[in-house]
Parts: sequence; structure tokens; C-alpha cells
Amino acid sequence: MTIDVPLPRSGDVPRRPRSTRSSRMVAPGTLRVLRMLAAHPEGVDLAALGGHLGRTDTGVLPVLQRLVRDGHVEHRDGGTYRLRPGPSWGGIPAAGTAPRRELPAMLSDAVTELYRRTRAWAYLIEWADDDQIDLVDIRGHQGLGNIPELPARVPPTMAHALAVSKVLVAHAPGRRARLDPSRWTAYTPATITSPDAYDLELARIRRDGYALDREEFAAGFSCVCAPIADPGGRVGAAIAITLPAPRFRVELDRLVADVTDVARVAHRQWYR
Repeated sequence: MTIDVPLPRSGDVPRRPRSTRSSRMVAPGTLRVLRMLAAHPEGVDLAALGGHLGRTDTGVLPVLQRLVRDGHVEHRDGGTYRLRPGPSWGGIPAAGTAPRRELPAMLSDAVTELYRRTRAWAYLIEWADDDQIDLVDIRGHQGLGNIPELPARVPPTMAHALAVSKVLVAHAPGRRARLDPSRWTAYTPATITSPDAYDLELARIRRDGYALDREEFAAGFSCVCAPIADPGGRVGAAIAITLPAPRFRVELDRLVADVTDVARVAHRQWYR
């Protein structure tokens, strides 16, 4: 699955064909990131990588997200990235790496369509087998408001604070049972940390068909997210946008309509 960032501000949005791990060629920029990580086994943060490569954080993040997604790099709790221990280039997953199923390519098309409609950062999210929430695909461009410090793999300890994880938890009760409220952090004054309040929020999400993040993870940023059920009815993926809170408040109704409509279309197309 590809992550194409940044994108042009107008016109058609090009998207490279998705390639398999065995046939994907390694770009020079990716090699430079891997070399720096190899030289710093203790881990390197995003700002240091950008400074070394002469690129902005936004320019380096998609490379790191691909490497995390493919199992070559891990994102640590302190915000640093490092090479994942164990074999990674021979198609053999590192120890402890959960097996992954590929989402259909048309879901990436849905991300492009959502970005085209809203001109906000658009995401495709998947609940992985190890209870991490993976940012599988992203569309956006520099100048748009994007949530800072959002990892490519969201751990269960963040699941209370993000719309992208709340919507996936709401539609699978078993996931809620695996969350530990004692580890929930109040990232902002708006973060839900009460289990009772969280369960009420999940019930609202199931009733309304979408989830919201009202500056719950990062002050100044909000999110709208809708679930996408697979042909078997399982909600393992979702689509979302993130944007500055002032725009979110002014345009909320239209943004909710766009996100839920794109999610419904993607769900119907998944059946074809």
C-alpha cells in the first residue's frame, strides 16, 4: 500500500500502483533513512532524521511509515525510530510480528476521493492482529493541519483519545475488553479517561455511524472518522480526516457527510 505525500493542491491526484514487498524497489531516500537508523541503534527522532536528510518532518514521515508498515522499522514510545531487530529483507517477518492481510486497492482510492472532497489530511486505518492501529494510507499536502506526533502504528494505550481507534473499538466489543483504562493518558483537557464516559462515546459512535476527536489527542486538531465493513461484516478498517479545530467547528456537518458518504461507497465497492 502506498503513502503519497505531499500531493498537489488541485487537479487530479496521482497515485502509484500498489506493489508487493517482494517486487518493491528501494528508493534512494529510503536507503538514506535506513543507513542513518543503522548508525543509531538506540533510535532517532523525526526531527533529527529530517535535519540529516535536509527534508522537513512531513517529507520524512511517509518514508518512515512505509518502513514501519513493512516491518523494517519500529516506532518507540519515546517518539524515536529504530531498525526492527531480526530479519526483515528476506520476506521473513521479525519475531513477534503479526501476520497482515492486504486491504483492497479500492480503499486507497477512497482515501484519494476523501482528500479531493475535503482538502484535509485523509487516512485509511486498519486494526492489526496485534491490536495496534495502523495508518495504512495517507493523502495530504504541506500547509494542511495535521496531528503532530501521531505514530504510524497507534498502540492500544492511545485508543481512548483518537477517533480512528474509537470507531474500530466501537464496532468490535472484543477490542474494548482488551483495553486497559489504567494506562489511559489525558493528552489534553478534552481527553476521555473515564471508562464509563468512554463506553457512552462508543455507544454514540455505533448509533451515529461516525467518530469524532474534539482536540482529545492534540490541542488545536480534530478528526472525523467512519468505519468500513468488509464483505463479511467485520469492521477492521476506517477512513478519516484530520484538520485544525477552528475549521472542524465551522464545517462539521459537511465534513461528517463527506466522510460517511465516502465510507459507504467504499463498503459497497468492497462487495464487487
